[in-house]
Amino acid sequence: MIRLGDGIYLCYLNGHRLKIIYKGNNICELYLENEYQGTAPFDYVKKKLGHLEKRWSTSKIQNYHFKELLSKFDQSI
Repeated sequence: MIRLGDGIYLCYLNGHRLKIIYKGNNICELYLENEYQGTAPFDYVKKKLGHLEKRWSTSKIQNYHFKELLSKFDQSI
């Protein structure tokens, strides 16, 4: 999780961008791919996202590049 100025936190988890905006009094707003999802307790969200980042090695996840399948029968004709 990356902390930016003005209480904004960014997290890239499992191919999704999460933005957390701290509003004060332990309340934060959650955005998934820049779409508002709701509010939640900040300490709980920060603890859970930190736990997920440590548990999932998202640096090794790669997007699948589509390859057209060709059968052996098609290649022999």
